[in-house]
Amino acid sequence: MPCPTDREMSLEACVTAIEQQLHQAGLYFGHGTDNEHDEAAWLVMMASGIDVGSFEDDWQQTLVQAQLEKVRKLVERRISSRRPLAYLVNRAWFAGHEFYIDERAIIPRSHIGEWLPERFEPWLDPTAVYRVLDLCTGSGCIAVALALAFPDSRVDAVDLSAAALEVALINVARHEVHDRVRLVHSDLFDRLEDRLYDLIVCNPPYVSDQLMADLPAEYQHEPAQAFAAGGDGLDIVRRLLSKARQYLTDHGTLVVEVGSAAAALECTWPAVPFTWLASAHGESAVLVLTASELDHYAGQFQRS
Repeated sequence: MPCPTDREMSLEACVTAIEQQLHQAGLYFGHGTDNEHDEAAWLVMMASGIDVGSFEDDWQQTLVQAQLEKVRKLVERRISSRRPLAYLVNRAWFAGHEFYIDERAIIPRSHIGEWLPERFEPWLDPTAVYRVLDLCTGSGCIAVALALAFPDSRVDAVDLSAAALEVALINVARHEVHDRVRLVHSDLFDRLEDRLYDLIVCNPPYVSDQLMADLPAEYQHEPAQAFAAGGDGLDIVRRLLSKARQYLTDHGTLVVEVGSAAAALECTWPAVPFTWLASAHGESAVLVLTASELDHYAGQFQRS
């Protein structure tokens, strides 16, 4: 940590010092960053008032004593509470957009965001997307990003948690998409009218009971409802796959993140040749099913 009595320090030196302190504290990183260096850089810039969005690699700029004191206090909070940094600063980024976040909703992160620039081509014709459904919307980050990626679309954003939808409402307003994003308090499809969607996207809970018991301390600050999905992590996915087709148009596409439950999913439906959208790190975390594929394998999904 930069010495509290230091009057000045370069941004680079401060980040290096904080990186070492975070490493020594044995923290877990998985909420917007995945390593000590990136977390330290984000923390220092947030605390010292540097605009992350417009930062131009000026690592030699000087941080003065008042800024260093704010950095020190934020580091102490991060280490002592083990709360994710996004909750401490109420800011997170997803798909290139900034979002408000607090403990009412899971921190924005999803491999689905990696495919939004391509708008899920070639599995989807982005010029023919007019109605979109985002299930398990949480903070609303995916719903907002979908509305921005498909400017001619209207998006229904669904969540079982009324508290999470309060956070989503903040983000819908901040991104000025309230005229195209409708928030719906529902358990998956239960309270939806008989609407058909060109695209259904879902990042559901998919953490198994065993993995829930082993989650790092940082994850304990997020709503358990956003993670827990039964013995094999597929409780929500089963319901989704059995019902999604009746809400898709004939040319519609379903995109679902299953993360750590991917292996369990393939064991549960071995006859289904799932298409996987590889993440930047190569994981098979997001699957794609077209309406015709859901028709073809309907018997498989209904029997599970």
